Amino acid sequence: MRNIIKLGVFLLVVAGLAGLGIAYVNGLTEPIIAGQLLESKLSSFKEVYADADEIKDETDTYLKGADPVIAEINVAYKNGAPAGVIYTVATAGYGGPVQSLVGFDIESQQTTAVKVISQTETPGLGAKAVENSFSDGFKNKDAARPVEIVKKEPVQGNQVLAITAATITSKAVADGVNAARENFMSNFVK
Repeated sequence: MRNIIKLGVFLLVVAGLAGLGIAYVNGLTEPIIAGQLLESKLSSFKEVYADADEIKDETDTYLKGADPVIAEINVAYKNGAPAGVIYTVATAGYGGPVQSLVGFDIESQQTTAVKVISQTETPGLGAKAVENSFSDGFKNKDAARPVEIVKKEPVQGNQVLAITAATITSKAVADGVNAARENFMSNFVK
């Protein structure tokens, strides 16, 4: 009985020290990790809207009553004036959520780029959504018309070729683009 209590107290002390050590290391690395995540996010924004001098999070201003697929709205400024909008959207794919960045140019009223930043799709199939061969199909699409996923070569300007054997993933990305497009048209197009 006495040995059990000794072992229990010993285990409690070891677990407590391990917990304190992990908390200490977490405290040291947390600001570094947060800085790297912010840098990665800003880098991704620049990929979606390259001409921006400054990007501001204006989710509170433009998200009211918007589609729940839209997680964040960032406005890209050039020479102090709004030039573009970058949306963070999350839609349901085949293997789980597909999170994407969707950029729009205010002047031309077209998509600038689409970048899938997070996905859990089937490797070799839906995971191809992150490749440029798919995302480039969304560039320079007119924001006035919804994007449509097609299984054969696109014949209309608003069509994008689906990823072979990954139609659900392709449609998930298009759903995110269309949700962002609707918000863009109602808030940024006069």
